[in-house]
Amino acid sequence: MKKINRYVNEVLSCIIADSKTKERIRKDLVSQLSEAAHTEDIDSVLARMGDPKEVAREFMDSIYENKGELLNELLSDISEHMKYLKPTYEYKSKTTIFGIPLVHIKLNRYGRPAVAKGIIAIGTVSLGVISLGIMPIGIISVGFMAFGIFALGAMALGLLLALGGLAVGAVAFGGVAMGLGAIGGVCLGKIAIGGVASGTVAIGNEIDGEYMLRISQVTPETSAQAAALIRAAFPELPDWIVDLFSGIVRYLPGS
Repeated sequence: MKKINRYVNEVLSCIIADSKTKERIRKDLVSQLSEAAHTEDIDSVLARMGDPKEVAREFMDSIYENKGELLNELLSDISEHMKYLKPTYEYKSKTTIFGIPLVHIKLNRYGRPAVAKGIIAIGTVSLGVISLGIMPIGIISVGFMAFGIFALGAMALGLLLALGGLAVGAVAFGGVAMGLGAIGGVCLGKIAIGGVASGTVAIGNEIDGEYMLRISQVTPETSAQAAALIRAAFPELPDWIVDLFSGIVRYLPGS
C-alpha cells in the first residue's frame, strides 16, 4: 500500500486542479491500483501504468478541454498565492471606534518600517490602546522597544509599569531597572530592591542608600524588616504599596 500511495502522490504533484478534483483522482487511482494488485505484483502494475508525469498529463488532458482553461487555472493559482509574497501585508478591520480601526495590522517582509494605527495595533511601529511590534506605543505596549502606560519589552519605558531587560517606569522590573520603585538585577529608585540596589531605600545584596537592608539570608522576619524600613523612609506611603514591595523581598536570593 505504501508503494501505491507514493506513486499516487507523485501523480497528484504534477496535476494542477482544485482539491476536490485531486481527491477524486486519488480515490480512483488508489482503487484501480489496489484492485490490480490482488492478481498481479504491485511493481508490475506500477510499471505498466508508466511514468507518473505521463499519467498526470493524461488526467490533465481529460480535465481541461483546451489550454485556455489550464492557463486560467494557473493564473488563478498565482494570484491567490501572490498576496503572501507582497512586500507589505496590511489588514484593517471594518469596525471602527471614533473613526479608528478596531484592529490594524501592517507588516513589511523586508524590515522597512510599517506603521499601524488602531485600537489594537500590530506593526513595526504601532500606535494604539494595545500595541504590539518592534516599537509599540500605547496604553499597553508589548515589543522590543516598548513605550506606554504599561510597557513590556527588551527595552521598556512605562509611565506606570515597565517590565524588560532595561526597564524605566514608576514601577520597573528588569535586569536593569530604574523608577520610583525599581526591582531587578541592578536597580536605581526611591525604593530599590535587587542584587545591586541604590536608592533612598536600598534592599539587596550590594546596596547604597539612606535606609539600607542587606539581605544575606531570607528569613520569615525579612519582609517585616523591609516593611519597617520603607515606612520609616516614607511614612505617608499607602499600606498596600508597602506590602507589595516588602512582599517581593522574600523572593530575593541571599548572598
